[in-house]
Amino acid sequence: MSNREAIAKGLPIFIAAINMRAGITIMSPLIPILKEQYHLSSFLLSFLTSLSVLCFAGSAFLMPFVGKIGGTNRIIAVALTVLTTAIFFRAIGNLPMLFISSLTVGIAIAVLNFSLPVWVKENASEHSGLVTGIYITIMGVFAAVSVAVAVPLAHVSSWGWRLSMVPWMVIGLFSSAWWLLKISKASETQHMQLPSTFHRQLLHRSGAWSIAIFFGLQSMIFYGTATWFPTILVSKGFTLSNAGFAVSITGLFGSLLGIAAPYYSSKLRDLRLLLAIVGSAITLCFIAIIFDHSWHLIIWLLISNIGLSISFPLSLLLTVTRSTGAGETRSLSIMAQAIGYLMAASAPGIVGAIFDATLNWNIALLFPVGLSLALATVGYFAGKPDKILIDAS
Repeated sequence: MSNREAIAKGLPIFIAAINMRAGITIMSPLIPILKEQYHLSSFLLSFLTSLSVLCFAGSAFLMPFVGKIGGTNRIIAVALTVLTTAIFFRAIGNLPMLFISSLTVGIAIAVLNFSLPVWVKENASEHSGLVTGIYITIMGVFAAVSVAVAVPLAHVSSWGWRLSMVPWMVIGLFSSAWWLLKISKASETQHMQLPSTFHRQLLHRSGAWSIAIFFGLQSMIFYGTATWFPTILVSKGFTLSNAGFAVSITGLFGSLLGIAAPYYSSKLRDLRLLLAIVGSAITLCFIAIIFDHSWHLIIWLLISNIGLSISFPLSLLLTVTRSTGAGETRSLSIMAQAIGYLMAASAPGIVGAIFDATLNWNIALLFPVGLSLALATVGYFAGKPDKILIDAS
């Protein structure tokens, strides 16, 4: 396939990717509103944010059951339908439903997280860098949009924060209908196979562990900072609306500038130096955020978001380029995301706990600084060019 044909081939997962982050990221700018309305503690707010990420970590346990639904296309269609339904109940429900819907959103997105790399391997393996880069960028762009519009929509009517959910219900409804129509016309009858022998062997491969820990570190940095950055900016003089817009616009530009990373990186045999440089750049940006103030913070947010927009797709790309087939990609993806998101789920709570103990966001930001240093170090090992080989027996 040519690049243009690969892009056309990837349209189904580009549509799916629109829905894969907004359901989570939209909660970050709404935290001050939810805290005031429901009188939630910082711990419960952190738990609400981490709940979906914990589901990502549990994806390894879900997959044997999910695989019985059918092939990759059918699994994606069902996951999108569940995701849209969960956002609907979040918008109309009470406080317990807010937590239950967040749990369901996490389960649906966890399934999509591991299914899309498998879809790429099955349908566009020779253009995995290009297709991965595009769908990751789409995820980032719509995540940024969700952050930007959340607070303005929450202030528009008496619906409050619930109105912020409506655009994503509409988009989810369209995406679900498109996928359900797609699989109704297909003759797909196979079920997704999950080779347990290969998965057990991965636990004894240092290369698999380096990819999983790299994935976990970049996820910890993203969720640990994305949850609190609007609040941190407010403490540094921004209004809540301006803080949400600043986080959104820097995330948007970061995603757009990071789109080429997987495409060009897939042409490189050795990614060690690139991953180490990206981790170092993120470290320097967080140090600058600690000491800087005013509009300069937007510059450091932008550069750090570019770094994270590069590290996330590359962590997914590693599961494709360092595996030898679709089955191996599936197992490596499950392992990396299960371990990685388990690490990530702790990050918002740790950052929040450090602030509660010190009442100083600059001290709390030392935690992501340490994570970024670790990211640069682990990235040097995760980016090795050799395949992760598994015994055929």
